[in-house]
Amino acid sequence: MKSHYSLVALLIFATLPCVAQSGTLYDNFDDEKALNQTLWWSVCGGFSVTENCSTDIQDEHLHLARGLTGNNDSNSGTNGGAATAFFIGPFAINSISTDIVVRNIQEVPCATNIGFGGHADIIARFFNAGDGTVNDDVGASISVGRAASDPKGQLSVLGSYFHNGDYSHVIWLANLTIGTPVTVSVTWDQLNHRFLYSVTNKVTHVTNPGVLAYPFSDTTPPADGEKHLDVEIFPANCTSNQTWVHADALFDNVYVH
Repeated sequence: MKSHYSLVALLIFATLPCVAQSGTLYDNFDDEKALNQTLWWSVCGGFSVTENCSTDIQDEHLHLARGLTGNNDSNSGTNGGAATAFFIGPFAINSISTDIVVRNIQEVPCATNIGFGGHADIIARFFNAGDGTVNDDVGASISVGRAASDPKGQLSVLGSYFHNGDYSHVIWLANLTIGTPVTVSVTWDQLNHRFLYSVTNKVTHVTNPGVLAYPFSDTTPPADGEKHLDVEIFPANCTSNQTWVHADALFDNVYVH
């Protein structure tokens, strides 16, 4: 059944017309057997890097997947891991859009500790708030994901920005079902001191935009201007049972500006 759902998602993604995307095509993964090393470098990251992880090309799509167990010595906090494709030469990029299909997110939760499930993302650092350190970098992300507490089969699309360990600035954009192809984008609108977000459902062709303004000075380049696509997972730590999260997503038609 799992293989059947993955095949259906691939077929839907491949046969639907592309939603118009602005900017310059960075990569569409066509005719590639592996990631183009002049455009990307990939990492399987986390506290348990030996568990399931994929950063490969499947049927002319970037395939990112990560599976990880929670720690069993505590009932607080989460474990964490990611499968990541980093942009090479990211400093000049102010906007990123990509097609995403989240094919599957599985979670075995803990009754006494809430985990944070898994999601597929664009994450980018755009500028520094002034002191020049990495912690003072300001970035933005758009994510497509779910946790075990969400309705069965539902994904949420969220936009956010972050600074100095604060990830609390979040805007909800849409709900989807697993396997729905979407086009998502995140843009740094420096002129108006804000981040712009967008998700387009490629089945209904409905676009949901969002905006988050920020209060920081934005004239200093980031200390670390990295930008990437990833899947991230956060299984709950749990002493009563073995927790687990696995996330699997396809990316295509990456545009930058």
